[in-house]
Amino acid sequence: MDTDLLKYLHSDSVILNFKAKNKRSIISSLLDRLIEVKKVNKNDKKEILKVVLQREEMGSTAIGGYIALPHARLSQIKDVVVCLAIAKKGIDFESLDDEPVNVIVLLLSNQKEAGLHLKALAHLAKLLRDKLFIQQLKNVNSEDEAMSLILKQQTVLK
Repeated sequence: MDTDLLKYLHSDSVILNFKAKNKRSIISSLLDRLIEVKKVNKNDKKEILKVVLQREEMGSTAIGGYIALPHARLSQIKDVVVCLAIAKKGIDFESLDDEPVNVIVLLLSNQKEAGLHLKALAHLAKLLRDKLFIQQLKNVNSEDEAMSLILKQQTVLK
C-alpha cells in the first residue's frame, strides 16, 4: 500500500459523533456510509457485513488503545476502501483491553490483494498507536479537521 492513507480515505468517508449500540450496528453503519458515497455497492452490503463479522468471530479487531480496525478482503471490492468513525463517547467493541473504542477504521480490499491488505493494516496500526493523536482525533470538530490531523500524523511518521 502506498503509505498515504489519504489516497484511500476521503472526508466523505469520515463520520464524526458516531453512535452505535454493538459491533454489528457499528459495521453496518460504516458500510451504509460507504454505500452513500458510492465506494461500496448496496447489493454487496449483506455479504460484506457477513465476512467482516466472521473475521470478528476469529478475534476482536479492537486492538486496545480505544481503536478498532475491522477489516476484510472480498472479491466485490476493487480497490482499498477505508471508512473512519470517531465516537466521542466510547462504544463497546469487545476490545482486548475491555475498554470502549473511540476510533474505528473499517478497511476493505480485494480478495486477491493479501499483501496490500496487510500493508494497509500495518500502516493503520502504526498511525493509530500514538495516544496523543487518538486524543486529538477524538476532539475534532469537522471531517476536514480529521483529514488534516491524519495528514500531519502521516508526515510525522515518514
